[in-house]
Amino acid sequence: MKVRQATPEDVPALVALFKELDRMQRDWRVFTPRPGFYDEVGAKYEAAIGREDAVVLVAEAEGDVVGMAYGELHVPSRFSDERALEISGVVVRAGHRGKGVGRALVHEAARFARERGVPWVTLKVFAQNRGAMEFWEGLGFTPRVVQLTSSTEALSARLGEDG
Repeated sequence: MKVRQATPEDVPALVALFKELDRMQRDWRVFTPRPGFYDEVGAKYEAAIGREDAVVLVAEAEGDVVGMAYGELHVPSRFSDERALEISGVVVRAGHRGKGVGRALVHEAARFARERGVPWVTLKVFAQNRGAMEFWEGLGFTPRVVQLTSSTEALSARLGEDG
């Protein structure tokens, strides 16, 4: 298995992996993807390839793309100028999980951040996704911010308002 920077030729495989991630998260997802969303994802990855403030990685096994990770530098807090690499879209194809692919992708993303003097790596994960939570916690990530959601209709009903 080899981890490398993605190329424009990898974009269809990246989108396919992102679709796999979307299917895995369907039970936890709050917001429904809009029409054309996957085309936007492909364009986003293609535009990010080679940018100094982003990293698009693929993991290959026997010439096939079996995993991916996307990361983008940003300033996550209004209270600080410290930058972080926000990792998103880490996906390992079914059948290749549990073999170190995810760890290798994260290792390369961390190297990208370290080379740029970025002190933090952040990410978001659905709390219900126990496998992902265990993976990230096993790498030393700890929960810092919790996003809570409620449908407007359910909230209004709980507060005694007429729908």
